Amino acid sequence: MITSIKIDRLSYDGKGIGYIDGKVAFVCGALPGEEVSVKVISDKKSYYECELVDVITRSDKRVESACPYFNECGGCAYMHVSHSDESEMKASALEDILKRKAGLEVDVKKVMSDKDVCYRNKLSLKVKNYEFGFYREETHEFVKIDDCLLASDAIRSVFKLKDCLRFREGNILIRSNFNGEVIIKIDTSDEAKIDILKIKESVKLVGIILNDRVIYGEDFFIERVHNYFYKVNVNSFFQVNLNILGKVIDILRENSYGVVADLYCGVGTLGIPLKKDKLYGIEIVKEAVIDAIYNAKINKQDNKYMLGSAEVISKINDKIDTIIIDPPRAGLNRKTLDFLINYKSRNLIYMSCNPFTLVRDLSILKDIYEVNDVYYLDMFPKTKHMECLCVLKLK
Repeated sequence: MITSIKIDRLSYDGKGIGYIDGKVAFVCGALPGEEVSVKVISDKKSYYECELVDVITRSDKRVESACPYFNECGGCAYMHVSHSDESEMKASALEDILKRKAGLEVDVKKVMSDKDVCYRNKLSLKVKNYEFGFYREETHEFVKIDDCLLASDAIRSVFKLKDCLRFREGNILIRSNFNGEVIIKIDTSDEAKIDILKIKESVKLVGIILNDRVIYGEDFFIERVHNYFYKVNVNSFFQVNLNILGKVIDILRENSYGVVADLYCGVGTLGIPLKKDKLYGIEIVKEAVIDAIYNAKINKQDNKYMLGSAEVISKINDKIDTIIIDPPRAGLNRKTLDFLINYKSRNLIYMSCNPFTLVRDLSILKDIYEVNDVYYLDMFPKTKHMECLCVLKLK
């Protein structure tokens, strides 16, 4: 069925929202104020998922996408608007979610990325019939790509080396650091033909890992943010946008803290730069804890790191002044929430990559904490994703 509809607003993940016979319709690639023709591709109980067929009346905010794969590969949602308009739309969506879901009326502060392309230091690709690509959004339909505008220059250089990384099917992960060095991780059940010498001629190659076995170099590199250094294993979590991470660190360093507990600490990314008297880090990934201990040493800090889930915080005997939480997309579990509510630390710093689980948790925490500042972090320009930073103070 093809029909024309008027787009009223955007969902937080960048889809245009209109109505077909009174029922909500989501349209990828459509903008508020536009009249568009759409094809219904999925009829859900309470909404339609639609494909954009044509733009009948264009928004003055629409721009031509610089990416030939936009609306195909599923990686981006905002290639058709300017960087400033995208950040405004996302920040407004965040304010709306906070108000509707948590009853919080706040002026969200925007922290902008200096670049909206060439910023990602990590890219995960599918490989099919020796070609690199992504799956189309919410499908297993392979879309071949020869470049990704979001990736760092070092990662984009690897696209030109496909003939040096030959395997029929599998996955390839490419990571780069501040110095343009590259680690390549390959997972495949096929025979892989890898020309290491030619790859080294074209990129600053630190390591190649094939099916969890290092076949060249190392499985880690050193990352730098401001004057802080981090050992990052190929499997460890680290923020994909160094520019925004640096600005987050600047915000956190505006204040001094006493005893800090850094939950979901990863390799120590947020805790190490803080001005603090003492820090405990808690992380469930063993390799990340090992790296965090190493990172504390190379940054000349005596931090304590513990392996385990967030509930391990209850084993800390010192009186905690500040708690940092940077959980996965699922947000905080009930045990951790209960601990935070009962412990009542003076400061709570909550960083989140999922606004819906963030507002779910804030709707509970707001009873004992004042939500002082909320930042929209432009961590993922052009994509549907957003990062948020909330600074809470005990009432």
